[in-house]
Amino acid sequence: MLGGCAAKPPETMEISNSTERKQAESKLTQFLNQSCVTAIDCDVQFSWQAYGQGKTFSATMQAMQPSSLRFAIIDPLGRPLILLGAHGNRFTLTDNKKSIGYTGTMDLDVVRKFLPEFIPQDDLFYWLSGQVNSKNMQTISSRVDTKENLSWYEVMYTSGSSKDMKQMLALNEKNQLVRHIVFDKDDDMQFEAKYSEYVKTPRACSWPSRIEFSGDALQADLTLVFSEIVNFNPIDKKRFQVSIPPHFEVRKVVNER
Repeated sequence: MLGGCAAKPPETMEISNSTERKQAESKLTQFLNQSCVTAIDCDVQFSWQAYGQGKTFSATMQAMQPSSLRFAIIDPLGRPLILLGAHGNRFTLTDNKKSIGYTGTMDLDVVRKFLPEFIPQDDLFYWLSGQVNSKNMQTISSRVDTKENLSWYEVMYTSGSSKDMKQMLALNEKNQLVRHIVFDKDDDMQFEAKYSEYVKTPRACSWPSRIEFSGDALQADLTLVFSEIVNFNPIDKKRFQVSIPPHFEVRKVVNER
């Protein structure tokens, strides 16, 4: 991990009592089946840290299931300095200070530095909202962490880019996701999201006001703090299609050979 000391895997104990195991499984089922928002419009503080250095930016963000994203780093007057729009498998980024526009696809190496290849593109909103995609997910074991009073679940996906990679989910006493960890085949932690400071939404599920992303698969540790949530209303898909101004230089991003 680049930003600091490597996080340790949780110390948990598998639940062997059948009654307690059924209760734990019921808790996970309730979490996975709850009604949740599918879009957000908000202001955020975005931070990165790597090799002992870091920086924080003010930004605006709109996101919608499954993987639509509009993210703008803004100046003190609210004007966008960097604007990213991602919809489907394509993205457009404009650097307004340099008058350069970039276009590319979401499977490029430069994207994988921030969205690892084992995280399916269509799971982006799940990771931003403290939710979990239950499609093709199997629960391997239910576990308990008595020190932090957390319910842990070891899960795997039967198909997709994260197939055969062990993942661990931690739910607190309010049935909110507080940690989501992805391990490689050697049981090394590749990616982790920590969720905290949940707030209410119009639906049953809450929204995490703070998310910390870290792990060996990232180029830097990333933190998102949701400073103001405007609303959770559906967003027009055209909002995620960023237009490059005519006078900008346009560069198509490709993988280096």
